[in-house]
Amino acid sequence: MPDIAVITNSLWTEPPRLRRQVTDLLVSDGHRVAFFERPAMPWVNVAKPVERVSEAVTVARPRCLIHPQLRIVRPLAELNALYAASSMRKLMKQLGIGPATTVVNFNHDIFFIRRLFPSNRIITIINDDFESQARFPRFGHVTRALRQTCMDSDEVHAVSTSLVERLGAWCTPKLFLPWAVRPYRAPSGDVAQRKTLLFWGSIDTAIDPEVVTRLADELRRRGPDWKLMFVGPTRVARTRERLASELLRHPNVTLHDSTPLDQLPLDDVLAAIIPYGREEWVKSVMLANKTLALLSAGLPFIITGMPNFIRKPFILRLDECVGVGEAIDACRRSFMTWQPDIEAFLSAHDAQSRLNQLGIPRGVA
Repeated sequence: MPDIAVITNSLWTEPPRLRRQVTDLLVSDGHRVAFFERPAMPWVNVAKPVERVSEAVTVARPRCLIHPQLRIVRPLAELNALYAASSMRKLMKQLGIGPATTVVNFNHDIFFIRRLFPSNRIITIINDDFESQARFPRFGHVTRALRQTCMDSDEVHAVSTSLVERLGAWCTPKLFLPWAVRPYRAPSGDVAQRKTLLFWGSIDTAIDPEVVTRLADELRRRGPDWKLMFVGPTRVARTRERLASELLRHPNVTLHDSTPLDQLPLDDVLAAIIPYGREEWVKSVMLANKTLALLSAGLPFIITGMPNFIRKPFILRLDECVGVGEAIDACRRSFMTWQPDIEAFLSAHDAQSRLNQLGIPRGVA
């Protein structure tokens, strides 16, 4: 019987994100977890609504009636809530979830969460700027749902200071940054042989082709052995096709499917890159999951488009008067001298500190 219910808007099989990391963290601390996936629409065939994927984790797939972006008026939101709550209660009964179960919620729009868990401890973690991603913002439906979800939670955490400030209008949120899962490994090899810039993460519309062009042009000037490597999944096939056509027009750019970090030629990589544009939703990003994994390999960063991103000497910002050539030269010059700072930063962001912040007593599984 699970003692933790993790409510998410993602699938268990998706590349690990904060939801999965928190789940794995809780399992490592002795808990049994019921992981509620992104709700399926009524017409979607769900082969296994409940599936035990490990000794400590059971995955459940509830249902919803209306797409989240279309719940634009209260009657539609309430109609969906009735349907979704009924689906959730059936799964909760099947899984044996009761008042003693602690709820860790990642859904910003489950405004009826207290109806489902009237006496449970509810910890909500807001891991994105959902208001800026609303397709029909003038209706205010995302803000209404987010506000109620936060107000009905016992504790709220957010992944950036800008989100903490925003949510502070309704609750008293705390900053909850990702943590290092991969242990730090001191890089080896000759820095002069490192001639690859690596993007490792979700390849989506946040990537700014103009920034990629600037990077590719600078690498081309440095020689034929310099290259840009993009590695990661894309949720929508059409988006992948469009981005591939834009990225691969540069002969020194390669594009690869999702690959574990340890299977990449990291000894060839000089720096990790996050070439994001100025979309509203990336402005709240302060520390991405992929950042810590790449820092664990000793890689500095060259970034754009995220004004709230952490500020460290080993994170170079192209949109703040640092040129591409200047950033690459700095990485070559300071690669090894930055390593103690990188290791110290990772030590300050470890798993135990996040467990302490959640304050969930150790499990007995």
